[in-house]
Amino acid sequence: MASDVDTSENVSNKRIKLSNDSKLDPVAEDLSSHARITSLEDFKLKNILSDNAYSKSVFLEGSFEPVDDTAVILLEKLPFVKDSVDKLLNNADLALNLKSNSSPAPNIIHYACYPKVDRGDIKATIIYPATQKHVEKYKFQNSYIVNETSEVYESIVQPHILSQEFSLQWIHNILEHKSEVERVVFEDPDPEVGFILVPDLKWDESISDYIYLIAIPHKKNIKSLRDLTASHLPLLNNIKSKSLVAISKKYSIPEEKLVAYFHYQPSFYHMHVHFNCLEKPMPGSQCGKAHLLDTVISNLELCSTYYQQTTLTYTLKENDSLFSKLREASVICS
Repeated sequence: MASDVDTSENVSNKRIKLSNDSKLDPVAEDLSSHARITSLEDFKLKNILSDNAYSKSVFLEGSFEPVDDTAVILLEKLPFVKDSVDKLLNNADLALNLKSNSSPAPNIIHYACYPKVDRGDIKATIIYPATQKHVEKYKFQNSYIVNETSEVYESIVQPHILSQEFSLQWIHNILEHKSEVERVVFEDPDPEVGFILVPDLKWDESISDYIYLIAIPHKKNIKSLRDLTASHLPLLNNIKSKSLVAISKKYSIPEEKLVAYFHYQPSFYHMHVHFNCLEKPMPGSQCGKAHLLDTVISNLELCSTYYQQTTLTYTLKENDSLFSKLREASVICS
């Protein structure tokens, strides 16, 4: 497995994500160590943290020699595009790898195609330097269903969120135009209903069909879905209407083919809205994680305090620090 990933020619493109756990201002951070990473040839594999057959991805832990700083690399198979399909179909070597399988249907022959490793387009996302939190985050863990009542939120979840030191400096840098300036798709500067729309770091922007953007409000006192009330409807409606227009105009995708949603629990506690193409779903858009923006708006129109009263169901990994607190309170029985 290590030999498959430890070669630079197997990687079509890569993006380095600076650790946001650092206490240093990412804008002022010395980038000399990042600038020297030009390929994966010097990456020394330590562990395979997890792999996902559905998304065709794998998380790796290791380091870039000769430095011992930990790095986490996500390798993922990119979607097929016409050029890559043409190369696969016209490659003589692949014809030798075609294997016939028996089929109960008459006059139908099934073939399995096993291209060489270097035939695929692979994206590498590098988190460097990575902390132990990153390693734990991407390590395989069992997941459990949580039914979070309003009482559970008030007594366990909210105190947990407030007690944690979740760094939002990287979000503030975006809102204050200290970083990601060249990637901003749209901005409404209004302090109450305004927001910035930027591509998510997990999106390879060279593949426009698989869009993935996030809208980040300028208002800084909304942590998650639980904080939303009817007073935030102008903000939510503004994000919805202006984001759909901006995305549709820039990427030539009809508004009816765009889906907007929240994550709960979110990956960071500054309220934000995800956008991607309906026909090209992204990880995190599935049941147990995503809450449609239209549904959230409708619920708040029905009841201003809907999200302070309702039970929210989501999945939680057992390495999440919240998991142990919920298990101690018998909210999760495992």
